[in-house]
Amino acid sequence: MKKIVTGLLTLGIVGGLAINTASAAVMGDDYPATLKNASPDSMVDSWTMYNRECVSFVAWRLHAQNHFELPVGFGSAWQWGSQAKAKGYRVDNTPSVGSVAWFGAGHVSWVAEVSGDNVVIEEYNYNYNHNYYRRTVNKRDVSGFIHFKDLVGAKAATANTTPKQTPQNKNIAIGSNVRFSGVYQVNVVNIAKNSVASDKLSGGKSTTLNLIDAIPLDETNTSGTKSGNQVLAVGEYFKVNGTYRVLAIDVASNGIKVKIGAYETWLDMNQATPV
Repeated sequence: MKKIVTGLLTLGIVGGLAINTASAAVMGDDYPATLKNASPDSMVDSWTMYNRECVSFVAWRLHAQNHFELPVGFGSAWQWGSQAKAKGYRVDNTPSVGSVAWFGAGHVSWVAEVSGDNVVIEEYNYNYNHNYYRRTVNKRDVSGFIHFKDLVGAKAATANTTPKQTPQNKNIAIGSNVRFSGVYQVNVVNIAKNSVASDKLSGGKSTTLNLIDAIPLDETNTSGTKSGNQVLAVGEYFKVNGTYRVLAIDVASNGIKVKIGAYETWLDMNQATPV
């Protein structure tokens, strides 16, 4: 029997917003409640930013979704572009999912989606009211895009954003054959593509770039023993059968690209074992 999936037609629902585009990473207002519910500028976050300011929200989003900690020395938003360049990070006019949209007049936002020249950004304190916003801008309206550690949705553009990094698993290279021997929980499904994604296997919050064809998967229990009706749904567990050739590596996110079944996908290198 072929494995199929059941659940939402889109990748998932995050923050009340449906995600169904190839570059989508919209998270909604995930800013911590302790910072969000306090009066503006009444608290200082972990990155020494005042709460409900644009810089605090972006620092949080980089931490929560990009798994990147903003270096010491980033203060007012108008300084971010020059500060990033001084610290060796790429700043250019090419947006990528997970990059920071920097406005030289004094504002920063997090890039959630890219479609041609249109860029969906998420931010705090647009129009100076200290609240969350999601809006679409033309990339030409942005002073520059800072590439600290872009999400897997922009692999080709982010491989050299932090040039001194090396892969955590030096035994895996392009052309290597790997297997994924763990037991993974389904976090999102896509019925249209008969595919699933697991945050553990993705190395963070799954996007459409982490979808895995369900055909080579076995539904299992939490111990990895094959069980169930082989119809995968959110919350159930699976194992990945077979070995796969590494097609590309992204050092910045420690990700590898493989083709499982009909689809190429980006997965966490730490979950792979060379064979």
